[in-house]
Amino acid sequence: MTTAKPAAHRIEREDVVLWLLAFTPVLAWIVAQGFSFLAARSICETGNRWVLFLIMGSGLAATAAAGATSWTKWKQFEDGSPAYRRFMAIGSVMLAALCAVSILSLMIAAAIHRPCD
Repeated sequence: MTTAKPAAHRIEREDVVLWLLAFTPVLAWIVAQGFSFLAARSICETGNRWVLFLIMGSGLAATAAAGATSWTKWKQFEDGSPAYRRFMAIGSVMLAALCAVSILSLMIAAAIHRPCD
């Protein structure tokens, strides 16, 4: 009979959480930009500019939540944890900061520039 060999690396729940924390800010940025583009026509027709701030504000909130959770995870990991987990956690914090600046730049443009002009 043959015996099954154990997997070289087992995917753990913590790894999946770290990947989700890395992808959340980027997806929030893409969704905020895409929805603001799609909503531009109805904003021009109705004049409700608050919709842009609602869309971008929710994207900024998701980005900030992912960044804060990543920071907490990074502080949680001590010397006994694998180095790649600490790297992914602090990398997610930096990625969240970059995406937050990008979303804020979209909000500034929406506040200054009138989309229908």
